[in-house]
Parts: sequence; C-alpha cells; structure tokens
Amino acid sequence: MYKFQRLLSVALVTTFFASFFAFLPAAEAHILVVGDSNNYNEASKLGNDLKAKGYNVLGLYKENATTKNIIKGMYNADAVIYAGHGGYQSGNYNNNGGTASPPFALVGQNDFIWGIGGQMREGWNGKLFTPPFKKNIPVILLHTCFSTGWAEDKEVANPTETIYNFARMFNGAGANYYATGWNGAEIVYDFMNGATDFADANNKNYEKITKSTTYNGTQVWRNDHGMAAFVGDWSGKFPTAAQTTPYNDAVAESWYNSILTGSAPVNPPVNPPITPPSSSTKPDLVITNSYKSGNYLYVTVKNQGTADSSAFYTRASYGSYYKNIYVSGLKSGESKTYSAYFTYAHGTVNADYYKIISELDENNNLKNF
Repeated sequence: MYKFQRLLSVALVTTFFASFFAFLPAAEAHILVVGDSNNYNEASKLGNDLKAKGYNVLGLYKENATTKNIIKGMYNADAVIYAGHGGYQSGNYNNNGGTASPPFALVGQNDFIWGIGGQMREGWNGKLFTPPFKKNIPVILLHTCFSTGWAEDKEVANPTETIYNFARMFNGAGANYYATGWNGAEIVYDFMNGATDFADANNKNYEKITKSTTYNGTQVWRNDHGMAAFVGDWSGKFPTAAQTTPYNDAVAESWYNSILTGSAPVNPPVNPPITPPSSSTKPDLVITNSYKSGNYLYVTVKNQGTADSSAFYTRASYGSYYKNIYVSGLKSGESKTYSAYFTYAHGTVNADYYKIISELDENNNLKNF
C-alpha cells in the first residue's frame, strides 16, 4: 500500500509473563529487522548499517519473512523494525477513507499475525499469546498501512482510534510504538547517530510529532494528517550495540513450540476471535487478464466468489524469477488491476500464491501470459 510512493507502517509487540521465562534458558538480545519483497532494499540496507555499527541483527527478508520466523524473531529482542504491509479483516474498512476497526495484522510471506487486544494470533486458528518482548523496547513500523492512520492514499476516518488499536499488541507488552510512512527509516538512523531517546530522535526528524490526543486514557501522538505516530514513553531508548547478542534460534524455536502446545500463558481475548467464512460462503480468486507492456506486467485479479477476501499475494513468475503483488483484499465481484516491473515477456500469474485465502475453488488461480 502506498501514500505518495511511501508505504505506510505498523508493527506488533507484546510481553511475556516473567514466570514463563523461568522455564526457558536466556536467549538472544538482538535487533529484529523484517522486510518483504517490496521493502527489501530499505530493510536490508538498514540491517547492514546496524551490523556495521556492531549490532547483532536478525534480518528476515522476502521468503524468509514468514509469520513463524517473525514471531520467533521477536523472542527476547531488544528492538523490532518491521517494513511491510498491514492487514485488516474484510468488512472492517471500506477501502475509501472510511472508519477502520480492529483487528489489524502484520503481513508475513505466508500468513497474517493478528493483533487481538494486547495479544497476537498467527493466522485464523492460532492460539492467542502475549509476545515475548522486553519492557520499553522500541517497535518501529515502516510503510505499514493503518499504522499511522492511512491506507494507500486515503486517510481513515478515525486515525487516532486506528493507531491506538494497532499499537495495543505492542504496548500491551510495554513496548514503545513508533510508525512512519516516510522513506528511509529516519528515526533509526537518528538513534544510530546519537539520539538519546525517542524525544530527541523526534526533534531531529523530518516530521516532528507535536500533537497528541487522549483515547481510552492513552496519549496517541500524531500531527493532523501526519504520516508518523507514537504511542509510548518519549524517554524510551534504542539499545546500544553492546547490549545485543547473537540470535539463538534453538531457544526461540522452543518458545514458539510452547505456544503451539498451549504451555505459553494465554489471557482471555479482549475482542472475540475472528472466524473464517463458512464453506458455502467463500471468496474465489481468479486472474481475468494479464499482459506485458514494455517492461511492466499488468494483472487483473477478480474475486468471483460469494464472500469478500482479506489481503493476499499474487505471484508473477518465470522460472526462478518472480515478483509478488500485494492485493489488499477484494469484495465479492470486485476486480482490480495491478502493475509490476517484470523482465520476461512470458510467464505465469498465480492469485493467492501462499494459499492464505480459503476459496470456493482452489484450482483456478493460475493464468499464463
């Protein structure tokens, strides 16, 4: 999703009960950097620049940015930086500047990480869990729709409420939430260049946030029609390189498996769980048209099913070369045309490549061009 060629941002963060940590060994204290295909260049450059400063970084880019890997990477992280898309439940936004309502999600390469109140859930049927974050860590979202009150080039009708609801899955664990739609991860570089805390970094930013609104007893910082947002403690800091250690995948895997077996602490959900559509009422995603014009591929995706779809990826490929096209969701009967830079004259287009959507017909997603 874009706003004047800038992707809008959001992130997830929450904390684990101290009693649970007594049963797991101490693990990494790293910086988690996530970037999807569209944000790979920015995210990977940021990860490399952090490493050059001496930080221990876990970089999850493109195909490696699965929901499982993202959730595991959150374990005991000292900072989380997510450059990717934000998802929402079908029917909870009209795609045209209307009211946006929770739940919101981070979009992984294969599924969604939903924020349910102050907790998370992986996909439709995962168990609710409180993310394993340390108190007061920075969670910084880059280019994630809804994270700053925007979706594509439309400002939602309730930006303060939207930011509050998106931030809850991070603030519920005591994390400091900062989201921006501006390119360049400016606030991270402010910290690397000596900013002492969020207040100092904010003062150095291209867009300095100066206005706040209290919502449900929480201060939500955002300028009028602004493209940056903050919920947390302005005195919160970014870790030093010396505070970070290498990522421990084995310990993170142990924690992740404990979620699946139900041994992780689970609180009652604040909002009722989302249930998938019934088997008789489902989307059905097809490619109705695809063609090359110059160096660009144009793809028309249609939902010919009986229910709206949530967000998904369409993949255009030729051999090992591919481009993922993010589709923010299609209403029943709706079609949208997308373009992507594509080197080859011929190939295949596959709607819902990662099989995120449960469809009436799972075998009609492919089209050659």
